[in-house]
Amino acid sequence: MLHRPNTAREAIGRWPGILQALGIDEKHLRNKHGPCPHCGGKDRFRFDDKDGRGTWFCSQCGSGDGFALLRNLHGWEFSKAAKEVDAVLGTIQAGPVKAERSEESKLKALRNVWSQSRAVTRGDPVWRYLNARVGIEDVPADLRFHPALRYRDNDGKDLGVFPAMVARLRDPAGNGVSIHRTYLTDAGTKAPVGQVKKIMPGKPLNQAAVRLSDVGTHLGIAEGIETALAAFSRFGVPTWAATTAQLLEDWVPPAGVERVLIAGDNDNSFTGQAAAFALAKRLTLAGLTVEVRIPESDGKDWADR
Repeated sequence: MLHRPNTAREAIGRWPGILQALGIDEKHLRNKHGPCPHCGGKDRFRFDDKDGRGTWFCSQCGSGDGFALLRNLHGWEFSKAAKEVDAVLGTIQAGPVKAERSEESKLKALRNVWSQSRAVTRGDPVWRYLNARVGIEDVPADLRFHPALRYRDNDGKDLGVFPAMVARLRDPAGNGVSIHRTYLTDAGTKAPVGQVKKIMPGKPLNQAAVRLSDVGTHLGIAEGIETALAAFSRFGVPTWAATTAQLLEDWVPPAGVERVLIAGDNDNSFTGQAAAFALAKRLTLAGLTVEVRIPESDGKDWADR
């Protein structure tokens, strides 16, 4: 799969958080000598993060940037490292490394947001947003309306509260693992913020999706929530949302699914198409019947009308 061409640029200033999210203990991500996360030792490694590029030096391993550190530690090819960075970028704020929040702290925040939300009703901002985008009348239960969800930008600046669509991400067994947020206005349009869609920190996201219907033998999967709802309307196949291209590529259908429709995006970068066909190949090799549908027009997804 091709990674986004601006991955390295977007990662600048965020490497401490990125590396911590991808398995490197925060004790290694301080600008002082200590053991190398790859080869050990006592004081051979230093993380200096020059120009915000995640740079480091080890007297045994050499030196490099954040991508090189991930490749050393995990044995990844560059393309794999870039994809993994892509998958976490949207949840990482710029700045120095912070102590990892406990799992209980993350789960408490998830429970609080969900308990403060309520079922979508006709005329509220979420209903207006989805009705305008895809013509929906009845909203699935795993999509809810939060009347005042706090928004912080990637630098941690508090921009206040906004109405929001919150969506529960579930693993293949149906357990909730995180919440996807779409910030809105009272009129049901996208909020005037830098990143309208965000995923809350929670349990590991691999293989997760927003369930927009019950499990059946024939199931669809798309990237965005709006795209999934539009694909259901267009193709008549209940369709779930992976929420990102990387999660689409990694998705695993629950037990009982025999046929899968993949409603991919037609991205100018080919990211959506690459994710769709990578998933199709894996599911086909696993014995499922798979169909891939991509919009004809460049830069479009199935929710574009």
